[in-house]
This record gives sequence, C-alpha cells and structure tokens, in this order.
Amino acid sequence: MREWPAGMVWRNHFRRSLLEELEARTRDEWGPGERELLGPSLAQFQLGESSDGRHLLRYARKFGEASGDTWLGEAMALFIEEENRHARWLGEFLKAQGYPLLQRCWSDAVFRVLRKGLGFGLMAGVLVCAEIVAVPYYAAVREATASRWLKAICTRLLRDEAMHLRFQATNLGAVWRRWEALRLLRGGHKALMAAICVVVWGEHGEVLRRGGYTRLTFTARCLELLEEVHAGALAAQRKEWTARMPAAVR
Repeated sequence: MREWPAGMVWRNHFRRSLLEELEARTRDEWGPGERELLGPSLAQFQLGESSDGRHLLRYARKFGEASGDTWLGEAMALFIEEENRHARWLGEFLKAQGYPLLQRCWSDAVFRVLRKGLGFGLMAGVLVCAEIVAVPYYAAVREATASRWLKAICTRLLRDEAMHLRFQATNLGAVWRRWEALRLLRGGHKALMAAICVVVWGEHGEVLRRGGYTRLTFTARCLELLEEVHAGALAAQRKEWTARMPAAVR
C-alpha cells in the first residue's frame, strides 16, 4: 500500500473542507442576557481565529522542505484559511447582533508573540494548546446560547477543530523524529497547557461555567485532549498515524 506524504493528505482534506460552506438554517438573535455573557468572550475568540499566520506559514514551508514533505506549506496555508473562515462566521454572527468586533486584546497579543519566534516545532506546540481550549469553549457556547445560528456555527467549528488537532499531531510527530528528551518536552507541554487553562478560565470562566464546566473539569478536559494529541504525535513519529476521521468531539 502506497504511503502518501502527510502534507498531501492534509492538503486534500482542507481543500475538501473549504468547499463545504456553513449552511445555517436560520439567522436568528441570541437570547436575553447573552449579549453581556457571550459578546465580550466571542469577540476575543473571533479575533484569535483571524490571524494571517504568516510566521507559521513561513516556518511550515521551511520545515517541509527540510523534511522532504513539500506539501506541508500548502496544507498549512489551507489550514490558516479555514481558521480565517471561522473568524468570518463568528464575525458575521456578532455583526448581525450589533456587537462590535475587537481589533486587539492582550491575550491574543500574547499568543501571537509566543508563536512568532519559536520555530516550527515549538510554534506547533503553542498552537495545539490554543486549538485545545477552543474545544470545550465552543461546546460551552453551544450549550449556553439559545440561538440556533450560533449553535450551528459552534457545531461546525467543533468538527473542524477535531481535525485541526489531528493535523497538529501529525506535525508534532514529524518534529519529534528530530528531537530528543521527548518525555521532558511533553511534561513542559502539559505545564504550558495547564498555565493556559488558568488564563482562559480567568477570561472566559463564566461562559465555560454556563456551558457546564467547572475550573477542574475544564482543565481536565484540556489535558485529556493534549494526551490524545501526544498519542497521535507519537504514532506519527513512528509513521503509523493516518488521517482517519476522528470520533466526534464530546
């Protein structure tokens, strides 16, 4: 059986995914009190999804060329395009509610600074953490809102994020083939994830609480997802991991 380059597999996946536009059955309004609860929080996540990713793309292309997977750059460009589409969907919803979009916020600025100068491997590690917190967050928003439009957006974003985590697991696995002291690195990654959970809970804890999480269950869910990404990365490191569709995100 022929083994296709991972970058080619993911390039093809994102091409197919980007052909599937969101088909919201209704464009309604959010419920009473949701403007105050969800507005500031969603605006921050919308900004976070809107990065142009130029540093990430440059590092991905360089790493792909060095590792013999020249498809990686194109796959990463399409991944960034999908992230930007998430920003567009959230932006359309917020604008329809008359809620202003953010131009900057401190937490997004910190993530962008962290990602800029780390190189592809460490940048992918930081990106994994950002992708992971989005999973319980959008699940919580889906539970907290009465808007069927916003629920439809969250459902699609959760489906996409499941594949994004698999994509980043593939990338981590490719990086880990070159790195040593993986046990130490994985421990540091878990510590970073736990620290990010503290920050995210401080900024978005009320939304997460309304969606059924406690600080403990939110952190546990994020660390559980990180373990799954690490398992996928280890398999990818051994070239045993494939781009099969994942189980539904809980």
